[in-house]
Amino acid sequence: MPTIIALSEFHQPLLIAQKTGHRLMLVVAMEEASGFSIAKQLTRFASACLWVDVLNTTTVPVPEHHYISTNQTKQHLGTSNQYVIYNAHKGFNASALSALSGTVVGGGALILLVPAIAQWHHLFDSQLQAYGQLKSGAHSYFIKWWQQHWEHCAVHVLEGSAYNHKRDDHNIWQQLDYYKAANLLHPTQDQKAVIDKLLSSYQQSINTVFNLSAHRGRGKSACLGWLIKAISTQSKKTQQAPVIVTAPSKKALSTLSATATPALVNFYALDALLTQLPKASLVIVDEAASVPISQLTKLIQHYDLVVLSSTQDGYEGSGQGYRLKLPRIIESLGLTSETLTLTQPMRWHANDPLEDFIRSSFLCDVRLPNIEQQSFIDSTSSLTYSHTCGEELAQDSRLLKQVYALLMLAHYQTTPQDLRLLLDHPKQKLYLCYRGGCLVALAWVSQEGALDADLTEQIALGKRRIQGHLLAQILTQQAGFPESCEMHSWRIQRIVVLPQLQNTGVGAALLNHVYTLAQEANIDFLGTSFSASVDTLRFWLANQYIPAWLGLRADAATGLNSVQLIRPISINAHTLAGNLSHHLYGYLSFGKDFWFRSIDKKVLLTIATNCEKNTTPALDQMQKKRLLKLLALGQAGFSGGLYLLYQQLKDPKDKQEVLHAAHNNTHKGLQKSVRRLALSQVEPSYNQ
Repeated sequence: MPTIIALSEFHQPLLIAQKTGHRLMLVVAMEEASGFSIAKQLTRFASACLWVDVLNTTTVPVPEHHYISTNQTKQHLGTSNQYVIYNAHKGFNASALSALSGTVVGGGALILLVPAIAQWHHLFDSQLQAYGQLKSGAHSYFIKWWQQHWEHCAVHVLEGSAYNHKRDDHNIWQQLDYYKAANLLHPTQDQKAVIDKLLSSYQQSINTVFNLSAHRGRGKSACLGWLIKAISTQSKKTQQAPVIVTAPSKKALSTLSATATPALVNFYALDALLTQLPKASLVIVDEAASVPISQLTKLIQHYDLVVLSSTQDGYEGSGQGYRLKLPRIIESLGLTSETLTLTQPMRWHANDPLEDFIRSSFLCDVRLPNIEQQSFIDSTSSLTYSHTCGEELAQDSRLLKQVYALLMLAHYQTTPQDLRLLLDHPKQKLYLCYRGGCLVALAWVSQEGALDADLTEQIALGKRRIQGHLLAQILTQQAGFPESCEMHSWRIQRIVVLPQLQNTGVGAALLNHVYTLAQEANIDFLGTSFSASVDTLRFWLANQYIPAWLGLRADAATGLNSVQLIRPISINAHTLAGNLSHHLYGYLSFGKDFWFRSIDKKVLLTIATNCEKNTTPALDQMQKKRLLKLLALGQAGFSGGLYLLYQQLKDPKDKQEVLHAAHNNTHKGLQKSVRRLALSQVEPSYNQ
């Protein structure tokens, strides 16, 4: 980790990077305004700059530069920048930094603005606040851990305590230029092979779904731009329908548009494309992993030739859901698919030090050792268990790598920000399962609930929503049972078993171990929330978990609706589970023909059948009125109580109004009207 005392000392390394097509990272560790001033000196002659989370500074922005917040990161994937300046004084999202570093071109730099190095991990930033840490004892084990990786040659550090502004030459930066890819003028051999393949398929009108997949910086967008240019040249002689391009954001298509010139890019926003479904001979979906699986499915069913372009790095939206679920969907639809890839870096040269640093420091490439299944024939007979937390993991690099590698096997997107959540959230724990000294499974558990009655009521009415407590808040706000937030619960966020040991009882054994510990800790119930598939449902049901609720919308990563299940422990939780089960059955019966018509019939049947098995007494009148009261007075959880209101109303016109609102459950005017109907049913009881 080269330490510099003047910004001008960063000039020579950048000059070398410009000549080699490589990239670097500069950490500016000092007071925020001073760090921003130094970043402006470095970038004053650059036109392609992206500033992240600096809009609240008092310094006037440069008109030619782009200024975004962290939550706008996805809109800028695929763009090219000489410098990305990330301000971490108020918050640090590791996934956003990782993603945006990929937009820096060769000869450029990622500039990270942080407080003094010795103080940064004590900064009470937005993430620590969201995780529930207190300002007085704020501590980021993640930041302290990540700083240990700064010894990498890609990282240069300029600290405020050592900064000597007199040694700076403000004019030297105009001599620098980033790696202006002369290779943007012509495709690489890699790209040419892909273009030829896709052009041939277009000319022959072949019905195929192409998956163009590569690590970032390999020129996928440029490649697709050249394809559009080639098609435009030929289509003047044909009568084929146009080529359509769609993406989560038009802003991310700058490189594609540049290489397509002089051809125009026929862009459709996703919602417009899905609504209109215009004629097209080819549909290109850029940043496809950011598109919900359900929307991709609709596109590939409608159009004959589709190219899905996505990065292999998991920084987009859907991660494993895209890579694992979509091929199965394509196969189930009887469609032909083919995977294409690019290996040669284009935005920077091979062996880039910044890319190597990002991937190694955020554990992007960690792998579990290959373990033979025959070594675990009696897999449940000699399992051992332990548990750990973020503080301990941050001090045990070997175990952290094993844990993270195992997490990346799960059908979830596992990103650098998951590392921060794991290490910094005070209510996250990992329960580890070993066989013969080898980590073979883990359960990631979040402690939820135990909220006071006033806060719980605010959550139930939709007036408050707090970070964490996902399951407890769903059951309180959407299902309408506030006691879910008052009880102590553990939510199993993820359970992961080595692929060689899946379906051998290891997962069930680990769940039972966690249940025993929860009993000892006087926890009311265990729970989980996941994308509802038949196989996953069967696993949890076989382990005595009871369906508690079903979400209305499909998850972006899987294209499936989320389902919530609980395993009660205390007497009060058993009562809650019974009430939730009865309530869910009525909710499903009412909404199966409109809210849930696109859900797998086997999933609905499995949930409904398990609700019917419930032998506890049905909801009594007091419970029904409480649910109607939440519907009447709440600002969220609109759909859950509609079936009760429908059952209670006598006037056919009123009943029809409820049905109309159910079919259009996001319509604010209809919601307001139905809430008034609900209030008319509960007002006598409410005034007592």
